[in-house]
Amino acid sequence: MISLGIDLGGTSAKLGVVEDGVILAAATVATRADSDYEGIVHDLTEAAKGLLAGYRVRKAGIGSPGLIDSVTGKVCYSNNIKWSDAPLRDDIGRELGLPALIANDAKCAALGEALYGAGKGFRRVAMLTIGTGVGGGFVCDGRPESGSPYADAAGIFGHMTLYPGGRVCNCGRKGCLESYCSATAIAARARYLTGKKMTAKDVFDAARAGDAKAQTVIDEFSRDLGTALVSLANILRPECFVIGGGVSASADLFLPAVNETLRREVYGSSHAPVKAYAAKLGNAAGVIGAASLR
Repeated sequence: MISLGIDLGGTSAKLGVVEDGVILAAATVATRADSDYEGIVHDLTEAAKGLLAGYRVRKAGIGSPGLIDSVTGKVCYSNNIKWSDAPLRDDIGRELGLPALIANDAKCAALGEALYGAGKGFRRVAMLTIGTGVGGGFVCDGRPESGSPYADAAGIFGHMTLYPGGRVCNCGRKGCLESYCSATAIAARARYLTGKKMTAKDVFDAARAGDAKAQTVIDEFSRDLGTALVSLANILRPECFVIGGGVSASADLFLPAVNETLRREVYGSSHAPVKAYAAKLGNAAGVIGAASLR
């Protein structure tokens, strides 16, 4: 089946015509900060109409940031795009004349990786997307958990409490995983230790070059990520974790330590081991996963 996948982000949206996990045609649309809801829907559907020409597309799938109700098709709340109770699924489906489905964007990325990426072949896959923030999703037998605002809220891995009373998170709480293991947190920790303004990529590059302070940041990140994955493994018991987002390009610098923590600390790991892998689909995971919603 050929489907349209839409991966909506805070600054841009990626669209793709997808068949069996392969993107046949793609486009990108800016989601301007000054554009209202109707404007974004218009931009998305106009781009999609141009992309769909020449293809027999049967359905559309949408991955959106925020808390999604997959039953009503609404974006109940989105901190990034500042939407509340936005009927995104129905509005896009109506404009395109296609049946449409919707899920959280990180869940769509997890679904893409589970079906066609690093999680292919596993029944139970948990994914963390580590970039500006930390997103997550859990897929079992080719489906993310959904069906109500409660089920759709599951998988907010970035806001599990890692250190009670710890660093203040953008969500307003303290000690969230996102405050320690996002690319933003890596850069902030490096700046504290070095006095230099660095991106997460800069930190990984410096560690490769032998910089001791950069290596300290990576060691702390590896420790905290491993600790979080152990807790998630003991609760969800995935067969594997997939680590995506920008940091996955440097997975060789932290996954060995993370996997050693999983081997050592996960309950019963000698009988039911859990291992972490770097994502394979890159920025295409969200589009492919959205198109694969069913």
